Amino acid sequence: MIKGLKALFDDQRIRFLIVGGINTIVGYGVFAFFIWVGLHYFFANVLSTTIAVANSYILNKYFTFKQPKKSAAEAVRFVSVYIISFILGNVILYILVDRLSVTPYLAGLCNLVFTTLISWFGHKYFSFKIGKI
Repeated sequence: MIKGLKALFDDQRIRFLIVGGINTIVGYGVFAFFIWVGLHYFFANVLSTTIAVANSYILNKYFTFKQPKKSAAEAVRFVSVYIISFILGNVILYILVDRLSVTPYLAGLCNLVFTTLISWFGHKYFSFKIGKI
């Protein structure tokens, strides 16, 4: 059992999904909380994304991609992936909420699928790629 669990954790994709699950709970939880207290969905998204990005960087750096070396360039690449994801995610939120009348709660969940794909490919092949840049 322990050997199988270790093999599971050796898979980078599994570690990414674990971190993604944690980050989803943190990010969406903060997003939903801010909407619940009356914040506009855009500002709720800005605040929740900021918190989620910090959480994600730490967990992905040390757990998913195991990159303990400090690198300002790596941090800039990481944040740039999230900036692109954030901008495109806000466009999706706007379309879903303001044009298609989807509730902000459901729109936020739909947006997670999109941002998860951007994050995986962006971080694997750009942010934490060994020997990159």
